[in-house]
Amino acid sequence: MTITVSLNSLGLLKALDVVMTARSDALHRRETEPRLVSVNVGASTAPTLSARPTGQDRIVDLMV
Repeated sequence: MTITVSLNSLGLLKALDVVMTARSDALHRRETEPRLVSVNVGASTAPTLSARPTGQDRIVDLMV
């Protein structure tokens, strides 16, 4: 089971890494039109205020 999270919730360095990796993958596939992609950003490692279960996969939807 996955949960969709916002890019802002990842932190600056992780968010930059996710965006740059998605853009690089699109470039390697020679995609010229913008499209929506879902990127798995892993599981949370510590309990948060939103009480998400530890270990639940999280995805971010990006337009690249």
